[in-house]
Amino acid sequence: MLLWTVSKKLANKLTFILVILFYSVGVNAEEDRRANLPVYIELQPAFVVNYLGYSDKLKYLKASITLRASNIEGDTLVEANMPLVRDGLVMYLSSLTVEQVTGALAREESRKQAIAVLNEILKEETGIEPITDVLFTSFVTQ
Repeated sequence: MLLWTVSKKLANKLTFILVILFYSVGVNAEEDRRANLPVYIELQPAFVVNYLGYSDKLKYLKASITLRASNIEGDTLVEANMPLVRDGLVMYLSSLTVEQVTGALAREESRKQAIAVLNEILKEETGIEPITDVLFTSFVTQ
């Protein structure tokens, strides 16, 4: 009977230890999964810039932009360098031509170029390229 009691207590302690071990591994795996999820950064206010139209006539572009960063660290990096990010986007958007903003294919190419511009700016400043995507949530030209 004494051996049975000792074995039962030992089994209970081992079960308790295993439950804690599995729980902590599950929590760490969940934290790792969350750390690797993309992060979306909505840039406010929307961008309103002039760009060159036909025959040197200025035109207007208004774009609402959301950035997708690779992870939480990318979000922090973008937020810490927001003035550089916004300036880079203003300079890039205002350098576009009518051909670059007209039509879905042209806008897709402009979006890809915006990713490259932002990552170049951030890499120069921080050594990291955190932007994985630039999403135009609104894009209006006049």
